[in-house]
Amino acid sequence: MLQQHPAGLVVARCYGAGVWTPESCPTRRPALVATLPVPDAWHESYLPPAVGGDLLLAAGGPAPAATDDAEPSLIALVALDVAAGTERFRVSMPPAARGGEASQVGLPHPLPDNRILLPVYRWEESFTVYLIDADGRILREDDLAAGREVELDVYGADLGVKLWQEPLAVGPDAYLASWVYRARSWHLQCRDLATGAPRWEARERVIAVAGDVAVTETAPDPPETGGAIVGRALADGTERWRLPPAPIYPERARTFGAVLGDSLVLVDRGRRLAAAAEREEALVDRAVELGVEPDQLDLDDLPLPGEDLAGYDLADGHERWRFPVDGEVVSVAAGPTTTCAVTVDTAGRCRLERIRLDGQRDEPVTLDIDPPAIAYVDDVHLLLAGATELVCLSTLAPRTVLWRLPLPDSPLVPRPNPGDRRILTASIAVTQHRIAVRGFDAVRIFAE
Repeated sequence: MLQQHPAGLVVARCYGAGVWTPESCPTRRPALVATLPVPDAWHESYLPPAVGGDLLLAAGGPAPAATDDAEPSLIALVALDVAAGTERFRVSMPPAARGGEASQVGLPHPLPDNRILLPVYRWEESFTVYLIDADGRILREDDLAAGREVELDVYGADLGVKLWQEPLAVGPDAYLASWVYRARSWHLQCRDLATGAPRWEARERVIAVAGDVAVTETAPDPPETGGAIVGRALADGTERWRLPPAPIYPERARTFGAVLGDSLVLVDRGRRLAAAAEREEALVDRAVELGVEPDQLDLDDLPLPGEDLAGYDLADGHERWRFPVDGEVVSVAAGPTTTCAVTVDTAGRCRLERIRLDGQRDEPVTLDIDPPAIAYVDDVHLLLAGATELVCLSTLAPRTVLWRLPLPDSPLVPRPNPGDRRILTASIAVTQHRIAVRGFDAVRIFAE
């Protein structure tokens, strides 16, 4: 069973962070115990596996045909028994008419009763969320755009796939699915978990669900501003609070970080991006003055300010705390009592920021590895994924390295949506004293 905090499901679980229990992560350096093949994911951002009960769930992709005249198929989901190091089942279904590469399988989302939600987009055909039983049987198909494929941008007569799925978010009795078309048209549907019936929809994307609150972002309003952050009642979509739109420079100034207890943690890049825009304007003015091209000048020696981590009350949206950080935030994750963030300064130095449940900030800790993603955090362990290794630190004393594990391939992936792709995550799940690292075509399981 997936565990819950008082505020609801930990949002990082959308990205395959696993189950938050202090006993889950190995305390000694783990060894490779199994390598299991899985189909290639549609895109690297759809690699992170999810933990449901005793299963590890990996999104799939097109299956190679056994013979030239064989019917193509789509292996949409592979369920692995992590403890036994074996495949439990896989879910196959027809691919898109345009071929296997036109079938986009999103990130699976396990439910507390061990059933699974799996979103599948078929290019220019349909966008469906499947409800799958714990044994792999398809129980229900929720067609999100039935009869409205053009209106909801599921069908757009494109030359290539232009739709991007956001991770599903799940509350006590409903789930939210959202998608972005051509990075400018956003859609969201909230559906009843028991029946699949639509509850409400909006031209927004889902950021998180915590308890009875759905946090969304409205579609950008170019060219001046990005979207507003909105807190809505999960039951009917009623707006409870709204953070005003932040500027676009053209990068998004505000990015989702995590949910910690009853606080929404955002990365605010406003100071840095505003300074970068002013520096660019000064560069152009100076080039005009000197009669040269702007690319012949260099203002990179002028340091840019850092970014902010900010916490907002999920009930009413008011800002609870705000902390400036030195440099850029590259990864954020929340454990039971702490939000952790990895930052990189202008000299390339990495630091670990920690903010407790009460909003108190601990002293930053310098890290001696390449800019990593936070793969796992609980009250005991902090697991960082670099490009070439996993490093396990003590959560209470992060200068203490518990073990290091070399990796043959990088597990680093950008967050699976076009708005937050500067934030790194890792294609890693932790459960039952096992660490599962997923690549495009295999899952490696490590254990003590």
